[in-house]
Amino acid sequence: MENTDIKRTIRRVLVAVFLVAEVVGVGGIYGLLRFEGLKEAERQSRVLLASATGLRDYTSAQVLPSLAASSATNFHEVTVPSFAAETVFRSISGKDAGYTYRESALNPTNPQDRATPFEVDLVRRFQAKHELNEVTGLTTVGGEPAFYLAHPFRITDPQCLACHSTPAAAPPAMLAKYGSSNGFNWHMGETVGVQLLTVPVAIQFQGTLQLVILLSTGLLVIFVVAYFALARALDTALVLPLRALAGAADAASRSDGSGELPKGGAREVADLSAAIDRLRTSLRLALERLSGGERP
Repeated sequence: MENTDIKRTIRRVLVAVFLVAEVVGVGGIYGLLRFEGLKEAERQSRVLLASATGLRDYTSAQVLPSLAASSATNFHEVTVPSFAAETVFRSISGKDAGYTYRESALNPTNPQDRATPFEVDLVRRFQAKHELNEVTGLTTVGGEPAFYLAHPFRITDPQCLACHSTPAAAPPAMLAKYGSSNGFNWHMGETVGVQLLTVPVAIQFQGTLQLVILLSTGLLVIFVVAYFALARALDTALVLPLRALAGAADAASRSDGSGELPKGGAREVADLSAAIDRLRTSLRLALERLSGGERP
């Protein structure tokens, strides 16, 4: 019964150690790979946002003054920095819906640029903390996870107010196209919208999950092999010698103690066997002396 308890205890310890190692190891690897995937998505988003911002600045500095000087009666959307940046970004990102770039506002000139509820929350965060210049995180685009990078759109260029201060100051061509109800009463330094860029991470997450499954399967195989190898080794070096030692000691206690004790097993078991054998010899000699002294 005692030996059976030892075997069960050993096996429970092995299983417990494996479960802890599996959870900690797999969980740690998954967290690390997920973190690296998000860092790569952040790097991509910064490069793409820098490109979109550069195109926006180019449109504002080069295209807008040229077309505005040559045509005062027609309004060209290509002169709007956000329109140019979003259009070029869509052509670059292709058909992957996870790549998006928007410049949305709470009160935009073009109704299509009105902020979504998610974007409104971002704008409110930037308005509440003027020192906050960036927000990152995870969102969902088209039902798939995506990393987002958001910057506040603040009025820092006085040229913006030429179109967005009051309807009276706005170009007539713009009023004819969009009306006088939206996109006005902006002020210098005010946070009116947000630049939001998203990068898909579904593929990275899927690859991470597949790698984690492969890793956990490998750990399981290693554990099974190690479990049986350790169980076999412990049986040979500890459990079986202890069982034999217990049986021999019990037999010795019921007889004259002349039986041979087992010598195999772990060193500690062998030392214990030798100690019991010496104790048995000493006891036999002591009994012989006592028996000799009582004879007439």
